[in-house]
Amino acid sequence: MRQKLWITFACIILLAIGATYVALPQTTFIKGINRDVTLRQGLDLKGGVHLEYEADTSKVSGSTDAAMEGVRSVFENRVNALGVTEPDIRIGNTANKPSIIIDLPGVSDVDKAKQILGATAKLEFKDGNGTVVLEGKDIIPDQTVAQPQQSASTSGLASASSWEVDIVLTDDGKTKFATATTANVNKQIGIFLDDILISAPTVNQPITDGKAVITGNFTAQAARDFALKLKSGALPVPVTLVQEQSVGASLGADAISASLLAGVIGIVLILIFMIAYYRFCGLLASFALVLYSILNIALYKLLPVTMTLAGIAGFIISIGIAVDTNVLTFERLKEELRSGKPVPVAVQESFRRAWTSIRDSHIAGLISASIIFLFASGSVRGFALVLIIGTLLSLFSAITVTRNWMLLVAGSRRLQRFLNL
Repeated sequence: MRQKLWITFACIILLAIGATYVALPQTTFIKGINRDVTLRQGLDLKGGVHLEYEADTSKVSGSTDAAMEGVRSVFENRVNALGVTEPDIRIGNTANKPSIIIDLPGVSDVDKAKQILGATAKLEFKDGNGTVVLEGKDIIPDQTVAQPQQSASTSGLASASSWEVDIVLTDDGKTKFATATTANVNKQIGIFLDDILISAPTVNQPITDGKAVITGNFTAQAARDFALKLKSGALPVPVTLVQEQSVGASLGADAISASLLAGVIGIVLILIFMIAYYRFCGLLASFALVLYSILNIALYKLLPVTMTLAGIAGFIISIGIAVDTNVLTFERLKEELRSGKPVPVAVQESFRRAWTSIRDSHIAGLISASIIFLFASGSVRGFALVLIIGTLLSLFSAITVTRNWMLLVAGSRRLQRFLNL
């Protein structure tokens, strides 16, 4: 029995060392698992931009919900290509009209984000008569590439710009384009994005291989942005930006400082209370609580979890849950000791008898947090996730860590007297 306790104790210490390393602020990358473990911050902590786009679904013939999900999917593809960490993109309702709400943490170039997100990205190739010969749906998105201009003779379209966007057509698009370029040799084919002419190259020869080059005096960045719009696809319905709100990094820093100060004060007061009221047991619980906090932060970085002000609130609440678990056990230990049971037996019985209350309270908390996580969105969903993690770790902290340490002490005759409450 004692050997198992010491093995468990050694595992807890190793876990504590590993979690402390991950939780350290300066630990941002772990080479062994090739993982970025930077603590991710939400819009309210890191700063960024909040955008709301109203969608015009008046001309949608099918399901409005399906159209809005399509809009959300296109926005998500564009945001991911922008490299924004942990964006929040959700379908909402603005003035009784369907809308898309987007939070972009850490975004500094707001104008560029709006330009890429708000473009409908309707691509059309038109001949001299204005007939559409090719559309965006005829392009294979994943094979769209922006690169320095190649020799004009390889494309069949004469141009003289420094950057270009290479596209590969679907089988249907390949047939359409072959027919159109065959009929328009030595003539221009206009390339339009959102009904704006961006290029009108001359067809030098028929293009039958299903590949084409789009030019328009692109700079490197403009070519990449254009390719990004084509890769993400066209928006199913027109959208209009109706609200824009920038959150400064200074506001996020102030919020972090105030929240951390409140959290530190709360934890210190809890530790003082536990040690003053439960003495040595409270001291063991305090060590377990410190380990509990380190494990939480390590998991936030490993999963990863995007921390917001609501998430910090969830973390502080989860600390209260962990403390409550220890209080239930210690109060039960008092009763067992008053009944005259030896200290080792009293410790075992206190955990066994308190387990039912601990289990039921944690299950109730997990059910509530899970419902919030499934049906909420944004920072409220993050709050629920942090609460779920904290509740599960609370069980580990009380039932494994605190229990292990108390049983080790109870097994030592010299230290048994410290457990007398």
